[in-house]
Amino acid sequence: MLKIQFKDRRKPAIWLVDSTFTIGSDPGCDIVVDEDQVDPQHVELVIQQDEILLKNVSAKRSVFINEVPVVNEHQLVAWDIIRLGTSELEIIDPLSERTPVPEKVPEQATVIRPSVSPWMLKAISPPLDGQYFSLANGFDIGREKSCDVLVPLSYVSRKHAKFALRKDKLYIEDLNSSNGTYVNGERIKSCELRNGDELRLDEFIFSVIGPVTKVESKPRTIVREKVAKPKKENRVTANHGLIKKSEASHKVFLHGMSPDVQGKIYEITKTQNHISRMLGHHLSTSERSVSARHVYLQETDLGWQIKNDGAADGLMVNGKMQARSVLQDGDELVVGGTLLKFQCVGDKPLNYAKPSGGSSGTGKAIAAVVVVVVVALGAFYLGLFG
Repeated sequence: MLKIQFKDRRKPAIWLVDSTFTIGSDPGCDIVVDEDQVDPQHVELVIQQDEILLKNVSAKRSVFINEVPVVNEHQLVAWDIIRLGTSELEIIDPLSERTPVPEKVPEQATVIRPSVSPWMLKAISPPLDGQYFSLANGFDIGREKSCDVLVPLSYVSRKHAKFALRKDKLYIEDLNSSNGTYVNGERIKSCELRNGDELRLDEFIFSVIGPVTKVESKPRTIVREKVAKPKKENRVTANHGLIKKSEASHKVFLHGMSPDVQGKIYEITKTQNHISRMLGHHLSTSERSVSARHVYLQETDLGWQIKNDGAADGLMVNGKMQARSVLQDGDELVVGGTLLKFQCVGDKPLNYAKPSGGSSGTGKAIAAVVVVVVVALGAFYLGLFG
């Protein structure tokens, strides 16, 4: 029969005799671990005779066995070390001696328990930050509930990407997602993954954990998204006359007209401008911002062009839905529910502010007085000469 105790001996050891045993920060648990990093119901031990099955019942946090993260469940043996947060608990067999620990572990060797997959993802971004996900062949990831790794964010596609294991190597394939799959900052269609890679689904980031091997001389297998590249910098391409240089020939302005941006003026000095970043919505998950991130303002040889590259609620120019339009001074745009006015004349922003209610009321009052005076004079002259 086995016992469990805190490694620092803060509390007496407990015999594991019950059929189920709970560990967490809730005072009602069999073992209470009072830490911010421990959930109220974090771990459950299922005991059948001399076998102990550990189940991670936390929806947000991982548990470690001998410093290996456990995603779902794991069979415990004597002298295993369980870590929740910073607290460590040890499984003890009073009738046997501790298994000797090797003095040295060979460099660059990865110790993986047989029941744990050698490949994992560690979530870096909220709301899943800190969680581990074990990877196996045929694993998929997206915001759809049927996905093996569920990322419930609007900018992640329903089925965003899938993983495959081939000859102990891990590969990822983008499933035609709207906002792309990136490995170490580069947008890919499919790619071999390695330990330490940064995997990003638009804005959501994972760290790839896998076997540590020597650096291979052969480059990894990468299939990139097809992007047309100009032969030379500062040359006009055939893609609607887009000028491939960073600085615009002259600055232009966008004036905020709707209540959310009323009075704001955005100065444009680059040839290519991401509307969502400019409006400060780049990290937002609202539907308006998700749409705005697909609209671009670019300087071309024909003038300043605005382009809808997949915004869900479309792009409106002067009240008409447009996929692409060359702008004129004074044009009004609606992007992601935000009304903007375009200015390309002059080196300084003009004043497009609407007159206040007081001045408008005064103007109307003066006009009314003028009308009354004109009517009175007309009646007077008719009386004299009629």
